[in-house]
Amino acid sequence: MLVVVLGAAVLSIDTTPRTGASDERLFALSARLKCLQCVGESVGASQAPLAVQFREEIRQQMRSGRTDDEILNFFVDRYGQEVLLTPPSSGVAGLVWVIPVVAVAGAVLLLYFVFRRWRDEQGGDRASEEDTELVAEALSRRRGAGDRTDDAR
Repeated sequence: MLVVVLGAAVLSIDTTPRTGASDERLFALSARLKCLQCVGESVGASQAPLAVQFREEIRQQMRSGRTDDEILNFFVDRYGQEVLLTPPSSGVAGLVWVIPVVAVAGAVLLLYFVFRRWRDEQGGDRASEEDTELVAEALSRRRGAGDRTDDAR
């Protein structure tokens, strides 16, 4: 699990510029906005007229020196939270980030307790030392009785 977390942390390192008006920054920002005319497409990937307008607006705001957060907040103020492809990590929307982690942790704990109980139940079927001695005595008596019947023939 630690490897997965570290891998995700390394992959989440973002090297896109935070200032300037480069195409790389434009498409990084437009990839964070949802195209309101398309289903499941970002503004960066869409060729819909509204997506083209969004990209032009982003470019104008980048040229005027606005930060990434200011640009994204501009669109949120105008179109609401649903314009963001990535939900915010605060407030009630933060549950989108917390619930999957809690569900996975709960499932792992449930599996741990189920397997532990199963293992304990399997261990309970073993014979005690007293039972083993009783079986050994019975077998030796049986062998002894079998030897006497063989002698009688």
